[in-house]
Formats: sequence, C-alpha cells, structure tokens
Amino acid sequence: MQRAHELFKQGRAKEALALLRPLLQRKGDVNGDVCALAAACLGAEGDYLEAARIDRLLCDAQPDNPQAWHSLGYDLFHAGELEGAAGAFSRALKLEPTRASAHFNLARIAARLGDKSKVIEHFARAVELQPDYKERLDEDPDLLPFKEDPDMLVRLPGGKIGEDPYQEYYATRS
Repeated sequence: MQRAHELFKQGRAKEALALLRPLLQRKGDVNGDVCALAAACLGAEGDYLEAARIDRLLCDAQPDNPQAWHSLGYDLFHAGELEGAAGAFSRALKLEPTRASAHFNLARIAARLGDKSKVIEHFARAVELQPDYKERLDEDPDLLPFKEDPDMLVRLPGGKIGEDPYQEYYATRS
C-alpha cells in the first residue's frame, strides 16, 4: 500500500493501480485506504466510472463515511452522471453538514441542470462555510453565468446589487 501511494504521488497512477488491484479483489475485506487510493488512481487516469465503482464498494462497506460518499459524487460528476453525483453529495452532507466542497459541487450540478435556486442555495452555503469558495465564482465555468446574478449577489457576503462605481461622483455634482 505504501509503495502504491509513493507511485501515485510521483504521477505513476497505472503502476500504483497494478499494486492495488490484488488488494481490491479480496472477498469480504474492504480496506478503505486501498479503495480510496485505487479510486484516486483511476480518476487520475480519467476512468471515472471505474473509480465510482470502487467508491461504491467503500460506500457499501462504510455507509457512514462522508468522504467515501463525497468521492463517489466527485467521480460520478466527472463521469457525467449528474443525478447519481447529486445523490452521493447529498448523502455526504447528511453525514457531515458542514462540508463546503459538497455544497459547491451540488451548486455546479444544479447549474448544469438549470436549477438556479439550488445553485444559489448551495453556493451561498459553501461560501458561508468556507469563504474562499467565493473566488470560484470567477473561475468555474458552471458557475460563471451566476457571477453577476442579483439573486446570487445578495446571498454572498459583501455582495451588492448594481452598485454604480460612479455613484459618489454623481451625488457630488450639481
């Protein structure tokens, strides 16, 4: 396991996975660390569906593990399975309500599904829990369309609707 972790850190995910596969095939013995590293290796290789399959093994073995559900949501999201990803992130939040990253990812899913109220709800909560998420509104292609949305702005700390940068100038001119 340690050697596989070293290989993964070196960017050698395929080699790491080759060491992990025999450990994954042990019947009745689900090792959370092995599953997590194998799923990370598969994700690094772009095989998100297989990563999600491994994540599901861990979720089945440890249904109260919020990180397992979050990882499943992440891999399903990247595989394009938005409904399944939303369910996994929701389960992670049920187990750990203060997980900002799950709220952020649910906002991204809602954006892709066209549910503006859910985008705002989850993104605002992510920012409330972890203020640096506010910067991602400028960076994330799913959320960028909401950057200037008045409904979004009023929910974010320091957000102001339609503030005119020349307002003070106009107020002093007669």
